[in-house]
Formats: sequence, C-alpha cells, structure tokens
Amino acid sequence: MNSEERCIEMVMLVKANGERVLFDEMRLLRSLMNSGAENYIAKRVLDKIRPQIVDGIATKKLYSLAFKALRKIDNPSASRYELKWAIMRLGRGRQGFSFEQYAGSLFRRMGYNVKLNQLVKGKSGVIHEVDLVAEKQGERIMVECKHRSKPGIWINVHTPLYVYARFMDLNKRFTSAAVVTNSRFSTQSEMYAKSVGLRLLGWNYPIKESLKDLADKYAVYPVTVLGSIDNNMLSNLLDRELVTVADIMAVPKDSLSGMFGQENAIKIYKEATKLLLS
Repeated sequence: MNSEERCIEMVMLVKANGERVLFDEMRLLRSLMNSGAENYIAKRVLDKIRPQIVDGIATKKLYSLAFKALRKIDNPSASRYELKWAIMRLGRGRQGFSFEQYAGSLFRRMGYNVKLNQLVKGKSGVIHEVDLVAEKQGERIMVECKHRSKPGIWINVHTPLYVYARFMDLNKRFTSAAVVTNSRFSTQSEMYAKSVGLRLLGWNYPIKESLKDLADKYAVYPVTVLGSIDNNMLSNLLDRELVTVADIMAVPKDSLSGMFGQENAIKIYKEATKLLLS
C-alpha cells in the first residue's frame, strides 16, 4: 500500500446533515458495482478520483466526482449510479407532481392499475386527495408520495401518523396504505409504520425491496438520468408528462426531433436505448 492509499483511509467525509464519517473505500466500490459497473471499472474510477478525495469533502461532491469519472468509462452504469440525484431533480418547479408520476410508473411496472390525484370521500365526510390509487387482484392501496429535492431531509414520524389517520377515515375504500419517498425514514417512522401495518417505500427501505432496488429491478429510470437532456429539455419533457426513460422511448422519433431537433433526438434515443438494454 502506497502513502496515498494509507492517507485516504483516514479521510473524513461530511454528510448532508453535517455528520462526519470515515471514508469507506469498499462502500464506494460497492455502490459503483451495484450500478452495473464491473469490478475493474469501479477500481479505475476510484484510482481516477483518489487524488481529489481529501479530508472534509462532502459526500455529495465525492459521488459527483465518481459519477463523472464513471460516465466517461461506462455511460449506462453511470446513469444508474446517478439515480438518487436524478430522482431529486424530478421536483424541478413542479411541486413533486413529477415524482408522483414516477411512482405511478413504478407501480404500473409491478402490475398495478394506477390512478393519480383522486378525490375520495371519507366516512367523516371529509374529501381526501390521494396521490396514487394502486389496484391489483383485490388489493387497493392508498399511496402518499413525499418528494425531497435535497439530501439529508428525512421523513419523520409525523408523516406516517398523518397518512394512517387519513387511511382510517378511508379504510372502507382501501385495503392498505403506503408512503413512498425518495428520501429516508426516521427510526420512529419505521417503528410506527410496523405497529399499524402501514407500508413504507423509501430510498433504502425496506432492505432489498427499496425504491432504488425496485427502480433497477423493473428498469424504471427517470428522464433525469440521461446526460443528453439539459434543463430546458427537462422542463419541456416534464410539462408533457414524460417522466421516465421508457416514456421517451414511446415517443415517435419525428415527434422528439420536432421538440429538440434531430441531432439531440438521436443522442437521447441512443443513450436511452443503451441504458434500457444494458
């Protein structure tokens, strides 16, 4: 082990909430390989960015460096690696509605029939707006979507308390309730949800069936993972309710060319196809 490798083992990272944690080389390598990168590619990325991993570096900056290096070596893997940040960008000026559409696409891929933004009257007489209604084989789920556009903002226990209270008013209309977020749940949120049978789907919860796991399993990627789409294009796509990469692939090529020009359309289709087929 050379002096640079010994030094990097003592580097402290700063998380979004201000907490300082010791840099874990294997954790970074695993995250790269979980995105689909081969072991040797992950090691190449680490070697490439090693000189920039200095004490006090923000975790967001570290993963941004890794993403940029991976993009140059293995573009499809880089797109999957950026999934967390890509979902955060779905809130761009749309108050979370694009995330609701994204969650709806994920439930559809899991075999559910989905309706968005439904008004449902409870037994109290109160009218509730339900973000998603997901139905399959006698199951009818009331889904509350909570989008976060910045890291480090967790879902505290107030959200599951509120959602379950609404479910109790609507429990003759639904068989269960769920909260879906691109963030994380607090320990108390998880404890309360387990005690009342409320489903939680977060960025890393539950283990092996989390949002990131299901997005990869069902290949439901937001359009924001594509490097060929700039912010102006993104706004145009979201205004047209084109939220996932699969949505783009369903648009006729001449229509996409009319939106962004032929050269840009070709780049977008090429990147999208490579991602979905990789």
